[in-house]
Amino acid sequence: MKEITLEMAKKALQASKRWAKEIAGVPCSIAVVDKSGIVIAAQRMDGAGAATIDIAVEKAWSVVSFSMPTLLLARMIDPRFHGQQLGDHGMGLLTKSKGRLTFIAGGITVISEDADIIGAIG
Repeated sequence: MKEITLEMAKKALQASKRWAKEIAGVPCSIAVVDKSGIVIAAQRMDGAGAATIDIAVEKAWSVVSFSMPTLLLARMIDPRFHGQQLGDHGMGLLTKSKGRLTFIAGGITVISEDADIIGAIG
């Protein structure tokens, strides 16, 4: 598996919807992107807020842009994780990426058998 196919993206949407419904108990939107951050598939669950589809896309884009889950991106701007040196944080990221970068937890990588990032789910 070198890239995410539409069929794989559809399966990821179904699995994510099951998780949202059965575990989280909250309707949401889900987006699957390829390694370039281009949307392959996205879906807004019934009852999910209007902004959730944009948030899902930006979560997935943020993951592939920085090669890390959005939870780890969020830690880069969390003052509790700052180092002792001036500049040991990612606060500057807040004003970059033309508003696309998001620090909302929930964006995850999709990894190939060779451990390469081939996309993301937001």
